[in-house]
Amino acid sequence: MRTQDSAFDCDIKLCNSMCCRNCAVLTRDEVSELISKVREEYALELDPCKYFRPAKGEHGIYYAMKMIKGRCIFLNKENRCRIYKCRPALCELYPVIDVDAVDENCPIVAKLPREKIESLKRQYAEKIDEMIQEEEKFLFI
Repeated sequence: MRTQDSAFDCDIKLCNSMCCRNCAVLTRDEVSELISKVREEYALELDPCKYFRPAKGEHGIYYAMKMIKGRCIFLNKENRCRIYKCRPALCELYPVIDVDAVDENCPIVAKLPREKIESLKRQYAEKIDEMIQEEEKFLFI
């Protein structure tokens, strides 16, 4: 669920879609919800085996969006997300990558007001699955 506060404009020409180089990890329910939303919004059928790969964490099995040459499978040739309106919360909240961390490589970080970053961190804490938040690393299986 996107909120007005979470979205902001960025210029992909600055970073060539850097946010889409992070591998979003989702729960089984989040994958199912994403598949349903994409079907409804874009009339696109997502085959889970084609677009996601299992990732084992200390607390369970999750599903990572597949990456092709270090880029999210959902990026098109123009570096635009093909499922943008339905993108997962992890993508939406970028450059926040953890409750207490931002990706300092993102060129927009320096331009965002501190209040905006704190708001995104709070949303991360609220929206991202608690078990995923606790994972330190994932092993792809």
